[in-house]
Parts: sequence; C-alpha cells; structure tokens
Amino acid sequence: MNRTNKKQARSQRTYQLALESAAVEFARYGFADASLLRMADRMNLTKGALYGHFRSKEEIASSLVALLDGVLEKLAARSAPAGGVRELRLLSGSVADAIESDVRISAALRLAFDGAQRSEDTPEFLTSLRRHALELLTASEEPDERTRVLADLLIVVLVGAYYTAPAPERAGMSARVQDMWDLLAPAPQLPVDG
Repeated sequence: MNRTNKKQARSQRTYQLALESAAVEFARYGFADASLLRMADRMNLTKGALYGHFRSKEEIASSLVALLDGVLEKLAARSAPAGGVRELRLLSGSVADAIESDVRISAALRLAFDGAQRSEDTPEFLTSLRRHALELLTASEEPDERTRVLADLLIVVLVGAYYTAPAPERAGMSARVQDMWDLLAPAPQLPVDG
C-alpha cells in the first residue's frame, strides 16, 4: 500500500470513529444538547481535528440520518415480494435489531425524531418505513383502510419501543418489538408432527 492509500485509509478510519463518537453523543443528548467538544474528547482529538472531517454538527447529523435511510432501504429490499403481515413483522424486527445493535442507527433515529419536532414535515425515515409497509401489505392488491392502519401500527410499535427502551443503548428493544407483534399479530404456528 503506498503512502497516499495509507493516508486515505487512516482518514477513513478517523471519519468512521468520528461518526461513532458523534452517534454516542447524539443518542445520549439529542441534537440540541450534543457537544462537539465531547465528541472530540471521546476520540482524543481536538475540535479542530473533528472539523477536518465535518464542517458542522449539522453535517455530522445529516451523515448519520443518511446512514439510517440507507439501512432501511437495504432491509426493505430483503423482504419477500409476496409481502404480507409476516414480512411486515420481519421488517420491523430487522429495523429494531439495527437500532439496538448499532449506536449510529439509534442516534440517527433520535435525530430524525428531534428534527420532526422542529418541523412540520414527517422524517424521511418514517415516510419510507410507512411506504415499505404499505408495499408489503398490498403486494397483490390496492391499499385499503386496514392496510393503512397496519402500516401506521408498524411505526407506532417501533417509535414506542424506541422511546420506552433504556437510552442510549436501547437494550431489549428488539425483543419488545417482537413481544408487541406476538400480542397484535401472532405468528402462525407450524403444525407439530406427532
């Protein structure tokens, strides 16, 4: 590896470390109370070094939210084309797993919710999630009121589980989402041979 490639690799590692550090800060404090100085301290960098990768706190937040949107697209693409409630349940479980296991995703979701409270617009993540839910539920038919309510229910389940799980790790969120689905739309039981 030549000198330029090593420098680029080191810069990319620092960038990822900065995102991770920022995610911990945003997950814990939200956008308004997040501190660039604490982010830099967590990385053992100066605030100026952090600015070498990001021009502002807003740019860091935007990078995290873009990551969240990308994760949703990847998870939704894995859904079976036939769709249905089972696939909707699997999608919500996958999203909950991503939120619980990756602080960057958890922070991005908090940032999206924080932004929604300052704006009249619904966060893109929630709009996309609802669209994917409707696509799964109406793979072979037009949406009706029931499917719209189920799509909204997916969002309520995820948002509710997010806000009631212990912050900032959101520990147990995924299991709680599955428990809610068990109550609302139990998974079909497989026949037992006997």
